[in-house]
Amino acid sequence: MVQDNIKQILRSYKSNQASKYIPVRGDEILTKVFDCEKYSISTKYDGHLCFIVKDKSGVHLLNFNGEPFERKELIDESITLLDKEGVLVGEIFNFKENERTRSFDLVKNLKNNDSSIKIVVFDIINYDGTSYEKSLWDEKKELIDKLFSKGKNIFSIEEIEVSSRKDIQTEFENRVTNKNQEGLIVRGFNGPIFKIKPKLTFDFVVLGYSLGYSDNFNLLKELLFGIMIEKNEFLIVGKVGGGFTIEQRTSLLEGLQNLKVESNLIEPSGSKTPFTFIKPEKVIEVESVDIVNNTSDQIIKKSVIKFDKNKYSKIDNKPSVSLISPVFKGFRDDKKVETDQVGLVQITRLIELKNEVTETSNKSNSKILKKEIYSKEMKGVKMVKKYFLWETNSSTEDYPKFVFYKIDYSPSRGDKLQRDIKVSNNQSQIEKIFSDQIETDIKKGWELISN
Repeated sequence: MVQDNIKQILRSYKSNQASKYIPVRGDEILTKVFDCEKYSISTKYDGHLCFIVKDKSGVHLLNFNGEPFERKELIDESITLLDKEGVLVGEIFNFKENERTRSFDLVKNLKNNDSSIKIVVFDIINYDGTSYEKSLWDEKKELIDKLFSKGKNIFSIEEIEVSSRKDIQTEFENRVTNKNQEGLIVRGFNGPIFKIKPKLTFDFVVLGYSLGYSDNFNLLKELLFGIMIEKNEFLIVGKVGGGFTIEQRTSLLEGLQNLKVESNLIEPSGSKTPFTFIKPEKVIEVESVDIVNNTSDQIIKKSVIKFDKNKYSKIDNKPSVSLISPVFKGFRDDKKVETDQVGLVQITRLIELKNEVTETSNKSNSKILKKEIYSKEMKGVKMVKKYFLWETNSSTEDYPKFVFYKIDYSPSRGDKLQRDIKVSNNQSQIEKIFSDQIETDIKKGWELISN
């Protein structure tokens, strides 16, 4: 059994290392890679992060959560190669001659004894009582090469040294563009580590929008987008705020506002206000540097929502992904909101997404417990305050049981639209928040127009 302190080391490594890699698109090598005296280049393997742990109980192959990879031939080979206790880091992947590696091939074939599963080792945390966490790469590489020089299915990362960004670009064209490898890992001499991959493009369905670019609530800030799981059912993927011109942030609003619909869920935007949901009719092209399906310690989960009777309802939280540095490229008027054009294949062609995303949940729809809307008119200007309280019927810790939501609209104010959200798992507490807020806000002149 793996000790708890080892599991903590694995999780910490995943968290700390993620920030050390700078994502760069293949067409940005000459502009985004820092100028260094020299660079070391290796091919990026597409598998799962794997730790080779040798302790008093034996050898273990683990992911960053301490869960085992069960491959006897790899464990036996590790026992032969390692004669001291230690923790080494690599990528476990499914090997196919002259084909690029893909993470979903690993998942599919890990338990298939006829498949070829290998580990490429690229880091060392500790070995034989010595910590290598602060050691220079050359020192680490020398030890890794020595330990795995006789490895068959476990081997040291192979690097070449180049002296210019032009050389990196050439290697990228040879390995990635021509041979369809996933990407490059480039270590700058005494500098950062770059993860270079081709630019990724996706077609997503637009689910909502938010205002507040540069704190101007007359300008579009972000679009909320997702993929279609089945008819009228969508998985939220992310939001995009880059790539719009100022003219677009104004001109696109009218078309989006005409598609507004109600929703029983709150999805926060970058302007700290909830997204306004729209009918699922528009498709956008989004470009990104990378796509990930987990954070440092858990898989990414986002909302699955259903569009019915001109309203969205949340079904559940399911595995999803996040895009690294997404950029809006434009609307795809030639695309329709159908599963073959904005469906799961947008994700699974690149990265594993667990099948449970297609499963429906028995969770009941959210239910509005209280609603009060007030208006007041002064000098011909109408102001509105809306207060909502609903029960989410969530059975998981990923979502609160109760939500209070306030909208305050005043056209004569600089910040015309103000919103506030409070959550609680205690019904008495959230009801007091609801009543206290109304008592504080609603004074002389306000009229209750709906409840």
